Amino acid sequence: MKFNLLNIKLGLSLFIGISVFGGCDNNLAPINQYQVTPPDLSKRSVFESFSPDSGGIGTQLIIRGKNFGSDPEYVRVTVNNKEATVVRMDDEMIYAIVPARADTGYVRLYIGKDDNVEEYSSESKFCYQFKRNVTTMVGQQGMKGREDGSYAACKLQRPWFLLTDKDGTVFFVDEGRGTEQNGALRRARGGEVETLVQCSTGPFQSPTALAFSPNQDTLYISNYCYTDESNTKTDFNVLYVTREGGFVDVRGLCRGTKIGTTGIAVHPQTGEVFFSNKGDGYIWRYVGPGYEDYEKLFQINNATGVETRMVFNREGTILYVVACNRHCIYKVPYDASTHTFGIPVLFVGAWDESGYVNGTGATARLNEPRQPAFDEDGNMFIPEKSGHIVRKITPAGTTSLYAGMPGQNGFGDGLPELAKFNSPECVTVYPDNSVYVADRENHVIRRVTVE
Repeated sequence: MKFNLLNIKLGLSLFIGISVFGGCDNNLAPINQYQVTPPDLSKRSVFESFSPDSGGIGTQLIIRGKNFGSDPEYVRVTVNNKEATVVRMDDEMIYAIVPARADTGYVRLYIGKDDNVEEYSSESKFCYQFKRNVTTMVGQQGMKGREDGSYAACKLQRPWFLLTDKDGTVFFVDEGRGTEQNGALRRARGGEVETLVQCSTGPFQSPTALAFSPNQDTLYISNYCYTDESNTKTDFNVLYVTREGGFVDVRGLCRGTKIGTTGIAVHPQTGEVFFSNKGDGYIWRYVGPGYEDYEKLFQINNATGVETRMVFNREGTILYVVACNRHCIYKVPYDASTHTFGIPVLFVGAWDESGYVNGTGATARLNEPRQPAFDEDGNMFIPEKSGHIVRKITPAGTTSLYAGMPGQNGFGDGLPELAKFNSPECVTVYPDNSVYVADRENHVIRRVTVE
């Protein structure tokens, strides 16, 4: 028995040794900084080829050539001008990881240091393959309710608005009107959903939209106040809760009697609070410090009865105003130094013309667009409540389908072009660049995976 056991131990040792050394070439371990040499900068390097020729995020790209050296301080790789992480290299081969959302483009190699850098480019393009699908993140499809718990077990009640903070916590509003705990402010984080505030006889009676202060310490809530005396009996149209108070310390900010506030936006630098009035169609600014200290600014297309949603671009130079029931989006330039707006200009769609048409600017057609959000590249993602889809709009105003089947309401996960939504109300861009969708009539929050 001792002889056999010894043989087994020796065999295992040999197997482990062979596995470690034999598997080295496939293990993209970090470069050993103590065994590196720079390239010979007196000679040109050679970029011979790269493989594979296509792939998505995380693809292991192998670049072959000569005179690369083995010191990563002298090497940089990009795919379509986006930085790729070099994880291993020697004088004739470089292993790099394709970055997220690189898109299709040339592979470029930069050899050298400081002012002595040579650029080399591939002859063909790397074909980037986006990994996109639609999944259900929070709630149970068709199961209306307000039950806290895990993402899979909880229940939502017509999710109306959602917003993500820098840490990846999703705050959302269950739609509801009145004092009977119908609507609520809720939070999804770490796989769990919890209810923070429910409608009551206090000021929180009819939440419609959310916006963070620039440092995200304060969450502002627009309130569709006192428009129907039978169920809402508060005249606070803007409320706020604070991070310090656990987002449950509801306080009134602005008291606009009988103002049907449906949209709210906070300037990303100055922290100014703007809100919209469905009744007269005006955009207003809260100027403080008193509850009644607010000013009327401008209308969209000089029209009344316009239900709007609003958001600033990341720079705070443009306020985008979505005219939901008029099927179009306007952009309004803003000068933060003078606190003044320019003239509202049509950005996408046509006033009072609904439909589904991809295109640029006024050639596109939307069907009741709602609350949009921006990604880091300035692209706008916007749901269409009556179109049952999510659209993508570039900074130049080029509109395309992002997820869903135009005009077909329902429920279905999977490929974006085959997925179905039911009256989506709002989107937010998560820190990993996926797009979360408040799928109102399915009573769930969906995720469109960008990568």
